[in-house]
Amino acid sequence: MLSAIILWAAVGLLVWVYLGYPIVVALLARLAPWRPQPTGPQLTVSVAIAVHDEAGAIAERIADVFAQDASGVRLVEVLIGSDGSTDATEQIVAELGVQEPRLRLLSLPRGGQTTTQDALFAAATGEVVVLTDAETRFRPGCLAALAEALRDPRVGCATGRLEWRDERATATSSNEGLYWRYERRVRELESRAGCLTAVTGALLAVRRSSFSPVPATASMDHLLPLYVREAGDAVLYVPSAVATDRPISGLREQFRNRSRTASRGIRANLSMVLRLAPWRRPRAALAIWSHKLLRWATPWLVLVALAAGLVEMSRGSWPAAVVVGLIAVAALAAGLGQLLASSGRRPPRLFAFARAFAIVNLAFARGWVDVLTGRRIEAWHRVEWEQPG
Repeated sequence: MLSAIILWAAVGLLVWVYLGYPIVVALLARLAPWRPQPTGPQLTVSVAIAVHDEAGAIAERIADVFAQDASGVRLVEVLIGSDGSTDATEQIVAELGVQEPRLRLLSLPRGGQTTTQDALFAAATGEVVVLTDAETRFRPGCLAALAEALRDPRVGCATGRLEWRDERATATSSNEGLYWRYERRVRELESRAGCLTAVTGALLAVRRSSFSPVPATASMDHLLPLYVREAGDAVLYVPSAVATDRPISGLREQFRNRSRTASRGIRANLSMVLRLAPWRRPRAALAIWSHKLLRWATPWLVLVALAAGLVEMSRGSWPAAVVVGLIAVAALAAGLGQLLASSGRRPPRLFAFARAFAIVNLAFARGWVDVLTGRRIEAWHRVEWEQPG
């Protein structure tokens, strides 16, 4: 009896996370939508980019940001926070700053991404601060769309639509794109339902008056939206604010990216569950548990369902056999997808989806292990977390 309860509890949570929750937020978005009302004046914008050894990309990135002037955004400055760069990054920025007075360099000792971003917020003068990365590129009108969303005084921060450049370059980048399409759709529904708590760190606009300092060991893109929701303000997803980033290059990078994000995200959301309790912020609490914590717990729920299903199957339960069979088929499809991808062939869509789901959830499991063992991933630069070991 106990194994049956455990089995159907795990299955029920999985169905809720991937089917029930999206249906609920879709209904909320239709029946009780949260509609932005941009009634305030046009806001000034500061773009803040934390970098470490980005000499190869920084000039093009700065030019890309200033090209947003053509969209009518009130861009007052571009701030480059150099986190202990040892290459020519700072020299390039200083030289470009001679011709462009709105470009400012903060040369900082090595302190990590969050410490650098905190210094950028302290130095910013715009009413809106947009955090982004050196490898991100804005589509025309991106900054204007983010700033327009924040004209509603109830909105504390806004995020946009991040797409991958040349998404189908490799099987891994194609899988990552598949994951992001699902994530973007859920975020769009959450935004319209007034539930959104998740943002994209490479495309994050924050009202400067809504900013609260974030611990150096945490990520701003995880905690800032939660702070905004705690204050009673909204977090908005703006699909017309489009930016692009380079695609994930390989399986190793995808795994490290997702495990690092899960590790920091789990810590951030667990630290806020009482401050965003259901009796205080019910819609934010719904998103934290359903879209974040329970989704990150998927690998453990699957293992629990498998173990309990095997026990029940040994007792002759055919529904348990169906659950175990589905898990086995999914695992087989993921394995075949990986085998085809490793041989240089693009897996069929079903196998590719199963492979992507398996990789993401293995990364989630690693994230939980890091949290439970107290391991903190302080490196933030992409080159650093691609290193072996």
